[in-house]
Amino acid sequence: MNRKLSLLTAASLCLSFTACDDGSDLRPDNGPMPLVVEAWIEEGEAPVVIVTHAVDLTQDSPSFDDFVEKWGRVSIFDGDKRYLLTGHLNKDYMPSFIFTTSRLKGAVGHTYRLLIETETDTVEAISTMQQAPELLPLEARELEGSPGQYSIIARMADEEPAAFYKFFAKSDSTDTRFYGSFLGSLTGDQYDAENGFEITRGVHSGYSDEEFSHYFASGDRVTIKLCAMEEAVYDFWRIYDPAVSLSQNIFFSFSESCPTNLSGNARGYWAAYGMSRRSIILP
Repeated sequence: MNRKLSLLTAASLCLSFTACDDGSDLRPDNGPMPLVVEAWIEEGEAPVVIVTHAVDLTQDSPSFDDFVEKWGRVSIFDGDKRYLLTGHLNKDYMPSFIFTTSRLKGAVGHTYRLLIETETDTVEAISTMQQAPELLPLEARELEGSPGQYSIIARMADEEPAAFYKFFAKSDSTDTRFYGSFLGSLTGDQYDAENGFEITRGVHSGYSDEEFSHYFASGDRVTIKLCAMEEAVYDFWRIYDPAVSLSQNIFFSFSESCPTNLSGNARGYWAAYGMSRRSIILP
């Protein structure tokens, strides 16, 4: 493993990458550290864009001051129409500074171009919103030997073998936003229509070790969200999900770099998600 280690923090992901044995490097030729972007727009929802700067932990005294990008210009193009996003604080996210606009809501079939302009970088990405299958009524499955602890079984009404999906979950008792479920990314041909897909909590930075459980508690109202995406976005989650979910340390967990659909000196993703959701109140 290359000894150069960089902490890339973007929203709840806390994206952490180490350079790989193949010689890839987050800062080629000692140039500027990359931007880290977590950005998405969902069907019927406003976009969310979070931009940070990578921090080089090989420095003797790495500084985390101003690692959140607050002064860049962030735009989304829907066809020829340009939407300029504004930045503001939102404590549901980490970091809590996001770019968004209420003037744009995601629509299936639309292609959205993200443009981020900072003093040092210009980053672009394109994503087209796919149609998500309808979610059938959810099923609660009690954990054997642990009364009151549940996973949730989700089933799709009309999945497509060639499609790409990710499940997110939100518990009303503990969560202020949706988080990716444990190993929640899959392709249509991996989906088992008879048995459905078992959903438990995914690891993320909002939980402490003492309070975290993969399972949902009796009495919780849990909402499951199914997002359909393009292959380029799925490729990011395909690497990110197991790296974080199976690691004991979410900050230093990557043995290979996550793919990205962003141009320029950037890591992360821009996703247009088709979306369906359902809720269940656990017994």
